[in-house]
Amino acid sequence: MGLSTATPPDQDQNQELVTKVACPRCEQLVTASIPDREVDPTVSSYVAAFGDHSIVHCPNGHKFWVYYC
Repeated sequence: MGLSTATPPDQDQNQELVTKVACPRCEQLVTASIPDREVDPTVSSYVAAFGDHSIVHCPNGHKFWVYYC
């Protein structure tokens, strides 16, 4: 599991919610979108067959998935 920290949105309701997650290969922190504050982001090196997720790329070129539980 990767590190994640939710960042509160700005006062503007149109702001996207984001969190910082660590790349599972190099531990580089990357910003990832989250659908709402109630989710618990889980980082995976592999794609799952189901579940809400985002595809994230770190600055070192690694591709990984962030799932929302």
